[in-house]
Amino acid sequence: MVTCDIIEWIRNGETHKKILIALFVMISIVGCQDNKPKESTQQKDIVDLVQKQKSDSIAKANEALREENKKRLGVLKKNFKFKQDEFNNVGWYTHKYQTVENIWNRKCLKTRVSSTGYIYFESHYYADDWLFHTRIEVKIGDKIFKSEDVPTYSDDNRTENSGGSIWENVSYTGDNDNGIIKAIAESGDTPVKVRFIGKYYYDDFTLSSKDKQAIKDSYELSQLIKLWDL
Repeated sequence: MVTCDIIEWIRNGETHKKILIALFVMISIVGCQDNKPKESTQQKDIVDLVQKQKSDSIAKANEALREENKKRLGVLKKNFKFKQDEFNNVGWYTHKYQTVENIWNRKCLKTRVSSTGYIYFESHYYADDWLFHTRIEVKIGDKIFKSEDVPTYSDDNRTENSGGSIWENVSYTGDNDNGIIKAIAESGDTPVKVRFIGKYYYDDFTLSSKDKQAIKDSYELSQLIKLWDL
C-alpha cells in the first residue's frame, strides 16, 4: 500500500521526481566520502611499506659494501708497515716497498698514510751531486701535474750527505701535491715521468711500476680509512 502511494506520488508531478533524484545524488556522495578515508589509509600503508622495504634494501647493501671494504682493508694493510706515534696518538703506514731500507739508494716518490686516512708524499732524490730541488713535475700521458714549491729553508725540505752521496727529501703536505698522488694512483699502465726541479738544474726519471703500485695502494688505503673510519 505504501509502495503504491509512493508511485502515485511520483506520477503526480515532475517536482517529486527531481526531489528523489536529488536525494539519490546526496546519498551517493555521502557514500563516496565515507570510502575516501579508508582508501587514503590503505594508500598510506602501501607507501610506508614500500619505503621500509627500500630503506631495508639500502641498509643491507651498505652493510655488504662495508664488509667487503673491511676485507679489502685487511689485504691492503699486509703491504704496509705501521708505526704508532705515542705522543700524538697517531700512527703511520709506510708501504713495505718504500721503507728506508728500500729507497735509500734510488730516486723515487714515497707516500705515507696516517691512521686517520691523511696522505702525503715525499720526493726522494739520490745522486752524487746536489740539485737542491724544491718542487717536482709529473707527466702522465699528455697531462703535467705540478707540485707546490717547498723552499730549501723549510722544515719539509731536508738534505743529507755521506761518503760522496747526497740525499734530498721534500715533503708535500697539506694540499701541496696538487692532485699528483691521485693522478699516479689512477695512471694504470701509462708511464709516469718525474722531474726534480732545482734553482738552476733539473733531473728526470721514470717512476718504477713497483713505486706506482705502492702509491696506488697508499691512496686506496687512505680512501678506505676516511670513508668508513675503520
